[in-house]
Amino acid sequence: MKQSKDKIALFAFRNSRKRFFEKIVAECPHENFNIIVSKKCYALSFKGWDKLKNAHLQSAYDFAVAEFYAKTNLKIPLFLVQSYFKLFSMLNFLRYYAALDHGYNKMLVWNGGKFRQQIALEVAKIQKIKVYFFENGLLPNTMVFDDKGININNSVPREKSFFKNYHATTELPTQLVPRIGKNKEIFKGQKETLPSSYIFVPFQVDYDTQIISHSKWVKNMRMLFDVIEKISQESAYHFVFKEHPSSGISYEDLYAHIKEMPNLHFRNTYSTQELIEKSEAVITINSTVGLESLLFHKKVIVLGDAFYTIDGIAFSAKNQQELIEK
Repeated sequence: MKQSKDKIALFAFRNSRKRFFEKIVAECPHENFNIIVSKKCYALSFKGWDKLKNAHLQSAYDFAVAEFYAKTNLKIPLFLVQSYFKLFSMLNFLRYYAALDHGYNKMLVWNGGKFRQQIALEVAKIQKIKVYFFENGLLPNTMVFDDKGININNSVPREKSFFKNYHATTELPTQLVPRIGKNKEIFKGQKETLPSSYIFVPFQVDYDTQIISHSKWVKNMRMLFDVIEKISQESAYHFVFKEHPSSGISYEDLYAHIKEMPNLHFRNTYSTQELIEKSEAVITINSTVGLESLLFHKKVIVLGDAFYTIDGIAFSAKNQQELIEK
């Protein structure tokens, strides 16, 4: 079999992605693949320096700044953090320009929304390299491969008719796969009683791409809590929160505050599926829990940008007033 005429860069920004790409290379020996590892891009491109003045890097370093503050409690002045990441983005641009300037016509990348990945995408755009995106699938044991992007940028149709007329060839599983968490202790222990009627509000990870890039008015989980708290003061509903198992952020202050709020509850020891199934509705920023809730025929209200926010399928609330009206 002849080798492919395409010259394809597999750009890895983490060791786990490098191992993933190595498996692809092993399975496709006739493809003209080359794995590029970000941390091993030592050379700088003088040609890239000339292109740098027209490169659009602000979204990349804006993301890095937001991620920095979301992950840390450091009180470093904003202008210093912005200056650091602006310089770092320029340096990475020159590194990645050199790495990709070898006649590639296609590039594969995981996610594509993070700081360094966004810079590589800008280089690919300038060098006219077609980009394809990988990401964990929206359902258990699945993977996304899309030439448009992931999350809100994916190529999934946005018309209700597509889903109404779609006929699956395999039956979906009836059980969700639990996520493995970093902070396992809060998800163990005796289950407290659930309210007889409630709205489920799953937390997400503050520094995830979904929050930093695709949530315009709710920027973190404390803001989400504040929004729900204000609504709860004028509502007869109970609201049940569950922390995200992959988040490393402590919400001890919210647990203390919630003792004064009779219709707000944290229920981390329940499975996400049980919380979905027993709820009246689900409010999410843009979590996959929203999609999972639709599979259980629940009313879903989305506060951020999500590809499944389609008229007739899920509801959108772009501000607090719209949320109240839903």
